[in-house]
Amino acid sequence: MDNHNNQQDNNNEPYKFYKEEIKEQNNISKFLKKFFIYVGSVACSLLLGLAISFVYTYCKDVIIPKYANDSIIDASLDEPNIIKTSNDLVKTVIESARPSVVSITTLNNGVDWFNGSTQYQGSGSGIIFHKTSTDVFIVTNYHVIQNASVIGVVIEGNKPIQASIVGKDENNDLAVLSISSDNLTEEDMDNIYVARFADSSDVIVGDYAIAIGNAVGEGITSTFGIVSSISTDIIAENKKLNVLQTTAAINPGNSGGALINLNGEVIGINIAKVANNTVESVGYTISSATAMPIIEDIMSNLNPTSLGVMVTDLKSSNIEYDGIAGGAIIVEILEGGSADKAGLKQNDIIASINNVPILSTTQLVEEIKKYEVWDTIKLKIIREGKLANIKVKLLPTTK
Repeated sequence: MDNHNNQQDNNNEPYKFYKEEIKEQNNISKFLKKFFIYVGSVACSLLLGLAISFVYTYCKDVIIPKYANDSIIDASLDEPNIIKTSNDLVKTVIESARPSVVSITTLNNGVDWFNGSTQYQGSGSGIIFHKTSTDVFIVTNYHVIQNASVIGVVIEGNKPIQASIVGKDENNDLAVLSISSDNLTEEDMDNIYVARFADSSDVIVGDYAIAIGNAVGEGITSTFGIVSSISTDIIAENKKLNVLQTTAAINPGNSGGALINLNGEVIGINIAKVANNTVESVGYTISSATAMPIIEDIMSNLNPTSLGVMVTDLKSSNIEYDGIAGGAIIVEILEGGSADKAGLKQNDIIASINNVPILSTTQLVEEIKKYEVWDTIKLKIIREGKLANIKVKLLPTTK
């Protein structure tokens, strides 16, 4: 019996070995399977991580800057109405538009408590909208300069410069000022930044807006908000105006400053805020669609054809000069006009304009018509028998 069992065990020996070999192979297969699953998981994780990293970088560096105007609401904030925008975009817009906004300081005539005359200082803002080689033009609110005896303008980085009133529209609370390039260096003139105006007819409620101006007379500041109404009727300075409404803070001194969009373009000229302790975030601005035609009208209504003199033909006068065929002799000079500012005098004879001979008053008028306001012309005159050259800037004269 024992021999039989031993013999059977000996016969099963090869099968035991085979089973053990199969078991070992199964163990190896299970190990390899786990190994490849692990390696595959790691590889997938790495690939997914790289893909996410690429998408994030692409969005951050390409997509978001391209569509930076599309701001988002940060739902993680405690106050869900707080709007997040691209900080870099807003800073860039302010930096680009800020140099076109100026501070205005006025010395105003008024009446004191005892009904006596007095003077007080006022402040406001303005926007540079045009420049020539000789002058810089600024638009502001009429009420900013209404009672001013002296108007000073401060362009960013410069000292105050006295300004002149070019024209005004009291009903729409707008005025145009100018400063002479004589008070600025060539480098200053090169650095003058002229504002870009957008058509405010394209503005809709909810558009972002930035107010830039001389807040409380302390220098140029910027505030951020939205356009909250595109058509609001208000009474300002005893006048009814239709204006844009904005949540961007507009404070005393901001009047005449700019309301700009996120392209850095002017969409309004700031005028007032609601002076009421029960109301917040309500400011008003004259839309660019309203302001621009008025500004253009003020500029076009300037009469550049007058030297500010009354003249008569030399031949009609009692003055005689040997060798002079003709000319226009000055019989009266308008105070503060072009001729007065240039130093022309009564009895001066205008012999030529920019080397074009002047033989009569009619020819003088026709020649002046060829030039525009603010142009500088060179007159050849005869004064007390002596020839002289005088440059004259054609100053504006409202019709």
